[in-house]
Amino acid sequence: MRSSTISMFLLSLTVAVACGDKPKKKTVASSSVATEAPGPESDSEDATPEEDTNEVAPASLEDVLYFAFDSSDLDEESKARLQNNAEWMKEDSSRVLTIEGHTDEAGTTDYNLALGERRARITRDYLVRLGVEAGRVQIITYGEEKPAGNEDSLNRRSVFVATRK
Repeated sequence: MRSSTISMFLLSLTVAVACGDKPKKKTVASSSVATEAPGPESDSEDATPEEDTNEVAPASLEDVLYFAFDSSDLDEESKARLQNNAEWMKEDSSRVLTIEGHTDEAGTTDYNLALGERRARITRDYLVRLGVEAGRVQIITYGEEKPAGNEDSLNRRSVFVATRK
């Protein structure tokens, strides 16, 4: 009886420790993709909520643009997202992007690689027209090789991957 009591105690203790509050890991966003305003550790310790209401929120990186079937044309929503991405790039001159061009499975492998490249290139060219230095934006095409899912419309896209110099 004594050994079963000890076993039950140890089991209860193990469960209590396993279910107890553990300190949560603090995730630190890379400065190349951070999208939130500075936290309490920022240099502006004297800032008050009233002073912060007039500040413009920093731009964030929109990570995907979608395209119509067999198209590399930018619609108005895509242009607005690219405007936001251009502002994000301008906020930090060390930010560098790789734009990945993707397609659905319709068409041959060679055709899809070319279409993915056109999508990435048109996206990059629009950013450059908005004032982003061309040398800070690279492109790559994957064609149909890296689908986002089973739905074709999710695969017709340009994906933005942020890096630093």
